[in-house]
Amino acid sequence: MLTEKNIRLSTVNNPEIGIPKEEPVMPESLYQKRLEKVLSAMKERGLDFMMLYADREHYSNFDYLTGFDPRFEEGLLVLSSAGKAHCLLGNECFNLHEYSRISAEGILFQAFSLPSQPVDKLRELPEIFSEIGIRPGSRVGMVGWKLMYPRYGTKYTFDVPAYLVEAAKAAAGNKNVENATDLFIHPGYGVRIINTADDIAAYEFGAAYASQTLMDMIDVVQPGMTELEASCKMQFGGIPLSCHPLSLSGERCDRGLVSPTTKVIELGDRFNCSNGLRGGLSCRTGFMAASEEDLPEGAKDYVEKVAAPYYATVANWYEMIGLEVSCGDMYQMVQSTYPKEEYGWKLNPGHLVSTEEWVSSPIYEGSDITVKSGMCFQMDIIPYPPKPYAGANCEDGVAIADEELRQELKEKLSLIHI
Repeated sequence: MLTEKNIRLSTVNNPEIGIPKEEPVMPESLYQKRLEKVLSAMKERGLDFMMLYADREHYSNFDYLTGFDPRFEEGLLVLSSAGKAHCLLGNECFNLHEYSRISAEGILFQAFSLPSQPVDKLRELPEIFSEIGIRPGSRVGMVGWKLMYPRYGTKYTFDVPAYLVEAAKAAAGNKNVENATDLFIHPGYGVRIINTADDIAAYEFGAAYASQTLMDMIDVVQPGMTELEASCKMQFGGIPLSCHPLSLSGERCDRGLVSPTTKVIELGDRFNCSNGLRGGLSCRTGFMAASEEDLPEGAKDYVEKVAAPYYATVANWYEMIGLEVSCGDMYQMVQSTYPKEEYGWKLNPGHLVSTEEWVSSPIYEGSDITVKSGMCFQMDIIPYPPKPYAGANCEDGVAIADEELRQELKEKLSLIHI
């Protein structure tokens, strides 16, 4: 196992990212297989209906079946155990139901529209649910985006708007509506946790651009630029974001996840930058410095004290992860070589990634989950050492694949890479 003694600071060439020329097209068969997985999970849970809520930030479970998100509105996909789907959408997104990747009947629900838009055709939700077939005694699973139950709360704890829950209860009965988000994103058994070659190819498209845009910015950023000017060098066109891009310097790094401003970046500043697009995120943290001489007083030994042990642990993380590896053991490795009590990291040191930046995480203390083929991980060890030290970060994603999946990926990626 590597230690800081194995790490040395040197100049290296930029890696070749390999930007895809064409965006992968998700086949119809993929969505039918997804539907079958969801219906099977519903059967095992004894659910008659499932309701999948979506808004601008939290759409991935909805998108998993429909292939679209409701943008600045909200949406609700109601799926019966027989496979019949109804898609409730607002004024501006209503036409999207015609493009759903699984067959779905569109229902206009104007309350999902933006404030003060027309509600001349607004209908009551219990009435809509009744027409769909939800009756007193029907068991309904409500899918939001947080893994509340069984991590905390009860199966009657929800993270979707209360009026949707109350309407479902009015149609089915109070105790017949339960939280079913875990069926999608639980790190051990969620239907979205294991990805196909088509999934991974699509995620690689966004991840590759995220890495390239961040590297483009790092190559040109320099003292005298503003944070905003630096962030403008991360040009990614209209590829959808999975989180807000960062370009922060100096004391503003203490604020965490905030947007860049016109603050001027100065020599010796701490510097934090990242870009996340659907499929993957890249992040780097350190100092705006060319040598140790540029580091602030009290942090001249930054490489020795913070960066070298960090990169040793990160290298161990990437070397350790693999098929059937214990996620609990991975957590323990990070804790033993780069203890949180000393370096201040707070989050799980790795998590699953998909169309959203953070799906869920099997890497936690005492985890009995093992790594499976088809899982997509993001290394996520984020130290917060005491000032004046900067943190260190090299977040990036990796897909875990057995020989069969590797061969399938090789064939698919060869069609879209240069």
